[in-house]
Amino acid sequence: MQQIQKERWALGSLLLNTFLTLLKFVFALITGSLALMAEAIHSFSDLIVSIISFVSVKVSKIKSKEFPYGLYKIENIAAVIISLFLFFTAYEILKEALFSKEIREVKHVEYAIAVMIITMIFTFVYSRLELKAAEKLHSPTLKADAEHIWADFLSALIVIIGLIGVYLGYNIDKYAAVVVSLFIIHTGWEIFINGIKSLLDVSLSKEEIEKIKKIIYEYPSVMEIKSIRGRSAGSYKFLELELILHNYGIRETHKIVDEIEEKIKKEIPNIESVVIHYEPARQEGLRIAVLTEKDGKIIKDFKTAEKIIIIDVSKDFHLEKSNEIPVNKEEKEIGDILSKLSVDIIISKNHPEDFEVRWKLGKAGSIVWETEEDNFEKAVEEVVKSWKEYNKRG
Repeated sequence: MQQIQKERWALGSLLLNTFLTLLKFVFALITGSLALMAEAIHSFSDLIVSIISFVSVKVSKIKSKEFPYGLYKIENIAAVIISLFLFFTAYEILKEALFSKEIREVKHVEYAIAVMIITMIFTFVYSRLELKAAEKLHSPTLKADAEHIWADFLSALIVIIGLIGVYLGYNIDKYAAVVVSLFIIHTGWEIFINGIKSLLDVSLSKEEIEKIKKIIYEYPSVMEIKSIRGRSAGSYKFLELELILHNYGIRETHKIVDEIEEKIKKEIPNIESVVIHYEPARQEGLRIAVLTEKDGKIIKDFKTAEKIIIIDVSKDFHLEKSNEIPVNKEEKEIGDILSKLSVDIIISKNHPEDFEVRWKLGKAGSIVWETEEDNFEKAVEEVVKSWKEYNKRG
């Protein structure tokens, strides 16, 4: 759907520039206005650019054996070419404003002014609408084309000021031309730099990287993000992740990785590909999950717990509270969460009653430690003391 929308906007730009080019050429011949003729030539360059934009959007989605990742970067190449047209346009305006000494008589100035007013209305409205569409569709080509049409609006403003000056007997268009040409150069430079960055595989923005990190760390199974590498190609983004996960079975690990990939694609616009490499955590200590009430002080069971507190115990028996997860008083939900946390011991008042929950915890390699202690600290101390004794025997 997005591809169809981009093609429609690119085609609309092509049709608009065809119309404006013909309109300006006809009235440039009728009025003898050099400024209008220059503007017609400018519009013709816009027409060429629109053709490039339309073709690049059309072929950027094509994939083949020779180009398995698609031709998305054609959009960035087109954006760079458009920026060069902007530089050329600015050069022509500067040359005309600063070095031209030719004086021509303009006939029917009011016709020329009317044509330029029509041009300004069309270019202003279309460039603003296309820019919004480019932002929504994340298309560098449409954005570059919208900026170029906006430059056409500014150059039309120059021409109309000059024509009004001619009508009133003054010649002030060349001063305005110098100012606007600098704006065009600035726009062209931004488009050029952004296009080159994408061609050289610039990273995703800091905001996008931070958002991706936030999504990943929503999964308690992720211990560490070793690396995030991303790049842009045309409208699309490609992402490579290297994660450290708690020790799981192969099926469960694949399920978690698939969930992370799906959520990233859902929340980050235009992610084309997410490649996740994962490694199991090297667990030398003991990981304990404690079922407690809301304030974390009193031990509860699978039906009454309001919070899961995760305690990591190092091999030298140092305790660190690594996570606190609020839960509903629901045995299956608590069992599902615990089965994904790669815990060794679950401290609870009782074993779960539901067979499915017991089975999942068994597959995850988790042992339920029933305790008679009510106090959180004492219950944890009970387990750690037992583990110390086990290590001494070993």
